[in-house]
Amino acid sequence: MASFEKLNNFQQHLKQDGIEAAIVTSSTNLFYLTDFFASAAMLVTPSESWYFTDFRTIEDAERHFAGSGIHLEMSKGSFIPYLKDLVVRRGIRSVAMENRTLTVDAFARWKAALPVEITGLDGRIEALRQVKFPQEVACTIRAQRIVEKSLHELLPLIRPGVTEQDLVAELIYRFYKNGAEGLAFPVIILSGPNTSLPHGFPGSRAIENGDFITMDIGVKVGGYCSDMTRTFALGHASEEMKKVYATVLKAQLAGIAAIAPGKVGHDVDAAARAVIDATEFAGTFGHGLGHSVGLVCHDGMQAGQGSNDVFQTGNIITMEPGIYLKGKFGVRIEDMVFLSEEGTQNLTDFPKELMIL
Repeated sequence: MASFEKLNNFQQHLKQDGIEAAIVTSSTNLFYLTDFFASAAMLVTPSESWYFTDFRTIEDAERHFAGSGIHLEMSKGSFIPYLKDLVVRRGIRSVAMENRTLTVDAFARWKAALPVEITGLDGRIEALRQVKFPQEVACTIRAQRIVEKSLHELLPLIRPGVTEQDLVAELIYRFYKNGAEGLAFPVIILSGPNTSLPHGFPGSRAIENGDFITMDIGVKVGGYCSDMTRTFALGHASEEMKKVYATVLKAQLAGIAAIAPGKVGHDVDAAARAVIDATEFAGTFGHGLGHSVGLVCHDGMQAGQGSNDVFQTGNIITMEPGIYLKGKFGVRIEDMVFLSEEGTQNLTDFPKELMIL
């Protein structure tokens, strides 16, 4: 039987906060609470839960929720009338909804249909998602190991004349062959002057000797994302390229050393940014140092300028400083770190010293 620890934890928070009932419709939050993906809606109270899905997934749902104590219902069409009927039958007077993810149109339809007071969940589930259960960390690590294995297999294929798109196709094939359930985000593989584009789109450019090649890659396992960036040089690297790379690596190590439970996002960012800004490359690191990772790759928390997020035990955060020289090249190095009870644990196990292929 599936474990419903996260749902039980959410119910405890509803009880502590005096929330009578919550309706969950976000696919990400539904998966978080149940480890089951479907078109669905859920009513959760501190003591009971009802899960509504349709014909397409009801058979799988019956197996998944068997013995869980969760009430499973099949709907035909919109979930709204089913939830309305349930709320009325149970005498529920107030419902909290996902005010940070519902569209204006969806909220209006729910508000018109439900004869109860509607309040906001105000990101409660998203906050719970930041503190990882052991099985969530295990899925993240498995996803990361698939990325690393696949990248090791790809490196021998990198040679002059191969295009960025060629490498994307080869890498995605290996991701799935090695057990990935999906991509965490579209694969980024850029070369030469394109590497100065932090989130550029791979194209038909043929890779040349002397190029930097930046790869920002991640997959999903058990619904959970990995995220890693590495920058390689093909054939040879100029002294300037080596200097930029060494500066980015030094900045990343400073960021990793600075992050810990209780630290604030902008302070962690500043520790890495100060390394770059103390060089002639000041001002070339234009994005934040990192972000939380979970069921989505950018999962809410930030280690960046202006971020007041306070890190806590259980967070998984990327550390990814970069230097981008317009029209020339760029370098980014990214690891995921887990703030465990034993200390900061780097979940990334791929070399990050400059590799010249």
